[in-house]
Amino acid sequence: MNSEPQALKTYQLGRVQRLPILRLVSIGAYLDGGIQDILLPLRYLPKDAKVGDEVEVFVYHDNEGRLIATTLRPLAQVGEVAFLRCASVSEAGAFMEWGIHRDLFVPFREQSSKMLLGYSYAVYLYVDQMSGKIVGSARLSKHLGGSPADYAPGSLVHCIVTEQHEEGYRCVIEGQHWGFVYTDAAPRMLRRGEQLEAYVVRVREDNKVDLSLRPVGYAKVDGAQERLLELLEQAGGQLTLGDKSPAEEILRQTGMSKKTFKMTLGALYKARRIELSPTSVRLSKEGKR
Repeated sequence: MNSEPQALKTYQLGRVQRLPILRLVSIGAYLDGGIQDILLPLRYLPKDAKVGDEVEVFVYHDNEGRLIATTLRPLAQVGEVAFLRCASVSEAGAFMEWGIHRDLFVPFREQSSKMLLGYSYAVYLYVDQMSGKIVGSARLSKHLGGSPADYAPGSLVHCIVTEQHEEGYRCVIEGQHWGFVYTDAAPRMLRRGEQLEAYVVRVREDNKVDLSLRPVGYAKVDGAQERLLELLEQAGGQLTLGDKSPAEEILRQTGMSKKTFKMTLGALYKARRIELSPTSVRLSKEGKR
């Protein structure tokens, strides 16, 4: 028989989690937070809930500094970045709408510029070591990139668009790292605050990540398609190249690697713009312009 004590399961401040009901009271229920009990107010208590049931809740501090749970989903959790609207401003800082019955505090020291009522800002959520409470920061670079950006090329990641630049869009990946989507890797205009899935192109030496909204490899194919169609037209509609041709000959005639050439052939064939044989490619009726 194992005599070792079980590890105490404690609550996670600022994260959605499942906690068991310890006891029911007139004002709601107390949940087992491990190191202390946490009140779930009556308004959030599921109908027919009983002792022992687990409830999915978000744990935070109320206006009096007491731990409290809610079944409401916040717009962001600790360790995440979200665009939040400024609901009010005080001498100490700004308060952002958070999706629960308490606004998120962003101290002046954590504002990249003075926050204005009614405007939305990209904010990172963390637990302040001094107060032990959840706060927000608009100084994203203070909190991002602290760990290695260990993403494999081609992997799919979640990100949020924070800024638009001349060359593309700056993003935050998984609330942890900076990413960048170049304009030619985005099939449409992106909006600040937009959340999307993107593909990792490469991790740069500065620990920042280049992203594409197309699967890796296809960003090059779109431009290569136009190039190949032009070459076919210049050659009278046919080239003596196919997916069985040597890589050196493909590079000499098209300037493309064999991998890009084969992907380009596949995309154009699927679009019915070319006809293929192992050693040649020619324009189809649909492919002629």
